Amino acid sequence: MEKFKDLYFNKYKEEALQLLKKLVSYKSVLDEYKPNTLAPFGTEAKECLNYMLDYASKDGFKTYNADNYAGHIDFGNGSETLGLLAHLDVVPVEGQVWESNPFEVRISDGKMYGRGVADDKGPVVASYIAMKMLKDLGINPSKKVRLILGCDEESGSRCIEHYFEKMPKPNMAFSPDADFPGIYGEKGNMSYDILFENDNVITSFDSGTRYNIVPCDAKATLNIDLKKEFYEYLKETSLKGEVIGDTYYIHGLSAHAMCPEKGINAATKLMDFIAKYSDSKLAKFVSEFFSDDTLGKKIGYNDYDGEMKNLTSNFALVKFDNNNAKIGINCRLPKDSDIKLIEDKVSIATAKYGYKYEIIHATGTHYVSKDSPLMSTLYNSYKKITGDNINKPQTIGGGTYAHDLEGAVAFGPLFPGREDVCHIANEYMSIEDFDKMTEIYFDALYELTK
Repeated sequence: MEKFKDLYFNKYKEEALQLLKKLVSYKSVLDEYKPNTLAPFGTEAKECLNYMLDYASKDGFKTYNADNYAGHIDFGNGSETLGLLAHLDVVPVEGQVWESNPFEVRISDGKMYGRGVADDKGPVVASYIAMKMLKDLGINPSKKVRLILGCDEESGSRCIEHYFEKMPKPNMAFSPDADFPGIYGEKGNMSYDILFENDNVITSFDSGTRYNIVPCDAKATLNIDLKKEFYEYLKETSLKGEVIGDTYYIHGLSAHAMCPEKGINAATKLMDFIAKYSDSKLAKFVSEFFSDDTLGKKIGYNDYDGEMKNLTSNFALVKFDNNNAKIGINCRLPKDSDIKLIEDKVSIATAKYGYKYEIIHATGTHYVSKDSPLMSTLYNSYKKITGDNINKPQTIGGGTYAHDLEGAVAFGPLFPGREDVCHIANEYMSIEDFDKMTEIYFDALYELTK
C-alpha cells in the first residue's frame, strides 16, 4: 500500500527499534524445562512473553497466554484465521566471542547486533508493527490475523504443542523464521544419542550446548600427558587451544546444524587429536565415524534428494563425566526413509564398539506446493517490495513452526545473498533489511486478508 513508507518512517520505525531492544534484553535461553510450572522454559522467557502480550494489549489488541508456554496477539474478527508463528526464545551465547553484550542491541554501520535480532525477535517485532499499522489505518481484515509467540522453538517446540492443545490451529499460516523469498519445504529432523560407560584415556569430556548448534568449544581431561603433542597439533591445524593442568581445550566456530559445514567442530577436532596420539576407544570411534564429515558418509547414512539436497549430520554434544556418558548427533533429512537408514547405520557402528544408541526425536519432511495460493501470495508481496524476480522460493534444512502445520510455509527474514548469522556470535540484521522485511509483512498481511 502507498501509505506504508511515510507512516512507517515518520511514526513506527523508532517504536519498532525500542521494542526490539526491550525483547533482546531478555535472556530467554532455556536452562531447564520445568513443565506445569509458572515458568516452564525459565523466568526470562516467561517475562519476555508477558511483556510482548502486555504491550499488545495496551495497543488495543486481544491477547491470550497459554500457561507461559506460548501466547497470541489477535487482529480482526474474521471466521478464518491467518497465523504468524514466531518465537521469543534464543540459543545460548556461552563459548562464543561477542564484540558487545549479546542481550543489548548495538547499532554499528547500519546493522543491529544482538542475540535474537534475526532469530527470531526481529521478525516478531516486524510482524507486530505490520499488524499495528494495518489496525491503525482502519483496515478490517477478512481473516483474523493471529501472531502466535512460542518460548521453546530452539529446544523442541514443546511450547507450540502445548498451545495447540488449548487453541485451534489456524486455517493458513506462515512462520517469519527462515529465508526470503519463501520456504515451501523443510527437511526432516532427527536427533540421537550414543551411550557409553567409560574410556581408557579420556576421564572427562565436555562440548556443545544444543543439538542444533555446531560446538565451538571442547575440553577433555586425560589420564596421560600429551601436552607437547597437543601444541604441535594446534600448530599443524592452525586451531586455537590451551592446556590447563590435565585439561585440554580447543576452540572452533559455531554454526547452525542445518549447515554444519560452515562451522569448525571443536568436539571432533579434539577427538581427532586424542585418537592420533593415544589408543582411546571413544576418540577412535568418533574419528572413524564422524570427524570431518557433515554428510554422514563415514557412518554410511549419507543421502541426497534433487530438491532438498544432501542429508546433513551435526556432531553436536559430548557430555562425559561422573554423571553423563553420551554423544549427541542431529541430522537433517531430505527423505522420510532416512530415519530408518540412520537407525540401521548407527546400530552397526555402535555395535562394533560395544556402545548403544537412543533416538531422541524424529520428524519427517514437510512439503507444500510452491504454487499454493499462500506461497504464491507471499512471493508476490516479496517481488512487489524488493523488485527481485530472480530468486525463487526454495526448501531448507532448518525447521520452523510451519513444519507441523498442514499447508504452512516459512517466509523471511533472511534476504538472498545475506550472511546467515543465526546461532553464531555477533548475530545481526541490517536496519535496511529490517525496514524492508516489515514492509513485506505489511503487504503480505493486507493481500492475504483483503
